Amino acid sequence: MRAFFISFLVLVTTSSSFAALVPISSLQARATRYDSFLDCLEHAGLFPIWEGQPAYASDIAPFNLRFSWKPAVILYPKDTTDVAAAVKCGATYGVKVNARSGGHSYAAFALGGENGHLTISLDNLRHLSVNGSTATIGAGNRLGDVALYLWNNGKRAMAHGTCPYVGIGGHAGQGGFGIPSRAWGLLADQVTSIQIVTADGAIRTASKTQNADLFWAATGAGAYFGIITQFTTVTHKAVDSVAFSYTFGNYGAEDASRGLLAWQRFANDPKRPLDANLGLQLHVNPGGPPSGISFSVSGSYYSADVAKLNATMAPLLAELGKPTATTLQPQGWITSVLYYAGAPDVSGLNTTLAPDAHDHFYATSTFVSEREPLGKPSTDALMKYFYGPGVKSEVGWFIIFDLYGGQKSAIRSLGADYNAFDARDALYSIQYYGSFPCTVSDADGIKFIQGMKAALEQNQPKTVFKEYVNYIDSTYSAAVAHKKYYPTHTERLTAIKNKYDPERVFHNPQDF
Repeated sequence: MRAFFISFLVLVTTSSSFAALVPISSLQARATRYDSFLDCLEHAGLFPIWEGQPAYASDIAPFNLRFSWKPAVILYPKDTTDVAAAVKCGATYGVKVNARSGGHSYAAFALGGENGHLTISLDNLRHLSVNGSTATIGAGNRLGDVALYLWNNGKRAMAHGTCPYVGIGGHAGQGGFGIPSRAWGLLADQVTSIQIVTADGAIRTASKTQNADLFWAATGAGAYFGIITQFTTVTHKAVDSVAFSYTFGNYGAEDASRGLLAWQRFANDPKRPLDANLGLQLHVNPGGPPSGISFSVSGSYYSADVAKLNATMAPLLAELGKPTATTLQPQGWITSVLYYAGAPDVSGLNTTLAPDAHDHFYATSTFVSEREPLGKPSTDALMKYFYGPGVKSEVGWFIIFDLYGGQKSAIRSLGADYNAFDARDALYSIQYYGSFPCTVSDADGIKFIQGMKAALEQNQPKTVFKEYVNYIDSTYSAAVAHKKYYPTHTERLTAIKNKYDPERVFHNPQDF
């Protein structure tokens, strides 16, 4: 019944040149071991799906279509007990394990980041409840469903990302930035406890007072330390806001460089610190004539009106000049969520009503710190790249600058070692993202996007730039990833990994 595992093992666990040298008896032994692994899952009532079954191909489709990893098995546990049983089977039979919450890992690490893993998809773990200001959230929930439920049950809210289909598991487990994060913190910062299955199959509660080392690691580097099946979080009163956007479609590269430097000064002016309720972004992306590039400043000012927004933004606009287009839109909370999600109504937040989209892309990032903001050589080079090669490229690219810091920011105020998230000193993040049409090879598309980051970072060579793990760069080795995402926390994270997962049951190519 499972004879396919002989061919699967030749394809997946050996190279093509080595496969011919492996004795058939060895392959048969491996197949028998995988057969026993499947028996373990079936005896636990877990209904594994493997290659050759009708649902396999659609079930393993990644968000990022640049990857085509083939898990040995994918399954859908109904509860935490099922997750624990699946982890035990993987550990017993030497099959590496990964969780899939929303499946939006830019490197498809929910599928292992390589062939032959066990993917535990958490789609059925969708419990949601609110008790006063506290929410309990199953790890199979997507951000849109969480936002809608909190709104419908007490007009509550949290800071989190804007895409409705992103799963809470990876988002909260590795940081989780949102437009209101300067006021309320990262999503990980709003988590007060978790239920997590560790590599030994134990179901543990972790918090600041219980399994505190595991909690510290799992709220910032969660994918490496276990499968979080439930989050307990604080929530906030849903507040009104004013959404704003100022577009400068007539900028050239020099104007845009000056604009970025002005935006950077405005974001961290010690004489005029920004209200934590101001969520602020800067966008650069292909646009219309005359330059072919759109440069815009946007965001939301929570608990504010238009007059307060205008007064706050006036110093920046005085430097940026007259916008070619302006949007000022007072919004209730759920309208704001829909606005950033690009959803016409609340049905767009219910991710059970329509399938998720997919893309063929590459992304990477840069954190710019408060200590070492960008200098003019970097901003000049970056904007010349956007307004030069960026205009000509067939890659569908966009760049988002997200304000994290400033004196009043809740992200900044928690301290460098609050949890495993390792960029409390960030003033802002930059996400570089490019979708590749069929006319652009992966190698050429990746080179084009990496050229953006190189233009910036190579013109500031003394600065050691950090990066955001939720914009994970799929080209990095483990050693490079640790330096970029966890430069001051790698040693501590490795020690915790050795304690809870010495055999690396939970594993991807950037593991500790």
